[in-house]
Amino acid sequence: MTERTLLNADEKTLIVGTYRLIAPVWETVADLFFGRLFEDQPQYRQLFPEDMTGPKRKLMAMLAFVTKSLDWTEEQWKEDVAPQQDLFLVVLALGRRHHALYKIPDDAYGPFERALMWALENGLGQAFTPELQRAWTKLYRILATSMRLGGRASSIKMEFGRIT
Repeated sequence: MTERTLLNADEKTLIVGTYRLIAPVWETVADLFFGRLFEDQPQYRQLFPEDMTGPKRKLMAMLAFVTKSLDWTEEQWKEDVAPQQDLFLVVLALGRRHHALYKIPDDAYGPFERALMWALENGLGQAFTPELQRAWTKLYRILATSMRLGGRASSIKMEFGRIT
């Protein structure tokens, strides 16, 4: 039987379990992430405020939101939810903001992925197994694809009821 979900149950369990490990040390993980990102891509530093407290909190809040969504039961996925609780809508909106407001370039998703995987690996040490890395990489790429879609959608203009 072919798996019909983007992430299978084992991958979801691994990711949720990982987040429970990093949540108590979220500041360190965020420091590792942004430190690595700016080391590898110094030009991205100018895209962020001098005080990184806000971006670090937003990063960890988004990771918390995503992992909480992954922990939903299949029945919860079938229920109607408010737009601010809908994982897909939230990620699309995040992509729109990153594109339209923050001017994050489309090619930034690769360096962000590498920085996140590096931060998780260094934050978790031996607990960051190859299986765990594959699950997080898969999750990140799903989120990045959705964010790109949100960014592209923000570029479409409506003119007299027609998309141009």
